[in-house]
Amino acid sequence: MRKRYSANPTPVNGFREVRRRTSVVAFFLGMAIIVAAILLGHSYAFYFSFLALSILMALLWRKAPRPWTYLVSISSSTPIAIAKQQFAGNLIFALWFAVLNPRYLFRLPKWIYVTAALAVIGVATSSINWVSGNFVGSIMRQGAFAYNFFLAPFLLLPAVYLRMSESRDHAANLQGLLFFLIVPSTLILISAKLLGTVDNTWEASLHAVGLAEGYLNYKLGNVVISFVRTEVGFILAALICASTAVMVSQVKGLYSVIAGACLTANVFLLLATGSFGSIFACICGLAAIFYIQLRNIKATKVFLSVTALCCMLLMIYSLSPPSTKEYLGKRFEHRVVEADTDRFVLWARAMDYFFEHPEGVGLTFTVGDKVKSNPHNDYITYAVSYGLMGGLAYLSLVLGLLIHFFKRRKNISVDHNALAIYLAGFGAIISLAVNSMTDHIGDNRWYFNLIWSLIWYSYFCSLAAQTENVPKNIKRENGLSRTTTYQG
Repeated sequence: MRKRYSANPTPVNGFREVRRRTSVVAFFLGMAIIVAAILLGHSYAFYFSFLALSILMALLWRKAPRPWTYLVSISSSTPIAIAKQQFAGNLIFALWFAVLNPRYLFRLPKWIYVTAALAVIGVATSSINWVSGNFVGSIMRQGAFAYNFFLAPFLLLPAVYLRMSESRDHAANLQGLLFFLIVPSTLILISAKLLGTVDNTWEASLHAVGLAEGYLNYKLGNVVISFVRTEVGFILAALICASTAVMVSQVKGLYSVIAGACLTANVFLLLATGSFGSIFACICGLAAIFYIQLRNIKATKVFLSVTALCCMLLMIYSLSPPSTKEYLGKRFEHRVVEADTDRFVLWARAMDYFFEHPEGVGLTFTVGDKVKSNPHNDYITYAVSYGLMGGLAYLSLVLGLLIHFFKRRKNISVDHNALAIYLAGFGAIISLAVNSMTDHIGDNRWYFNLIWSLIWYSYFCSLAAQTENVPKNIKRENGLSRTTTYQG
């Protein structure tokens, strides 16, 4: 019996594959952009070169879905924002794509438009408070915020990754996830930690004694990489979940090794930040991954995967520097033993501010008139910034993705590459949903758009895996226990 999955987006002119070496060109071109950003920093030479290259590649590759999507993905790891109004690198590519291919904006799954409509209403209602005497300046400032933090995750990134829903080459899709989303950002983060120099020693020392390590920034070349725990914890949790999904899946051995190396690096970095909120969110994401594996793969294989992961985590902790262990001990005492309740105080203060301005005040990461504080909760931050509609928009976006990935657990492809991508997206959205309750993702455009790129890439690739129809005996040979068949 066949099962039709109704959430499929409208077909978009087929998926035209290109020679694989074109994707290799996309990788080296994207890495060249990242290296140039590190060497040139916030310079007009880099800005103008990036803008020229982005429009050129949009014209050349707009009809080549895979290399173009790969290039946009790797550009999300560009560690600086582009242009005076500070746009994330991948969103410059996405803008040209939307201009040249506007039809993709109208072929997304219908539920996405509901969340986007709420977002637009939220931005409009909040304009009552953020439009100031400097009309042009306020429009440009809040417009840049809305472009990065609303338009990007709600419309632009889904439109960019929509064509991946028609790709049936799951091995190539996995390459895109691993080499164009996981590896580049992992390389930058670990390089900044090991090779960079601390850029804010004095500012970090102003925080509680022994806790300064969670407030450090590292200078790598001519860019500053934030390792503030409430910022970097988000991306590390998502990368750990995605790396684990690839490593524990029965994919090509080289991919498992590379994913394992990325997992090791990101676990080390997350421990160094001491972000217990992100660590807990990461654990939730990993639990979701192994729960889905348990439903689709033999229990003995899942048990071996969990055992191997636990042994790896213990080894990473044991090999961590003494300073990291001491810092983690102090953080554990502060957060768990003393059961610090500062988050509840911050949430209550933010909700009071929301009730004072239910229409929203424009994007802000602080609340209060005289005493400023950060809500440390993305759901509340969006509500304070863009009113009730804006808060519902962000909540509905996260819930919509959670519902999609959870429903898809029953219709997972027998292809192990496709399963790895699905697990990566599921783990990442779980970690984001949990982490958004205690911290804030929006302070860093790179981290924000990289996570959403990873999630949307996995979302549409998981739709691509719906047209499998494999006999039961083949499924058993592949070690899969479910026998669902379906048609896209």
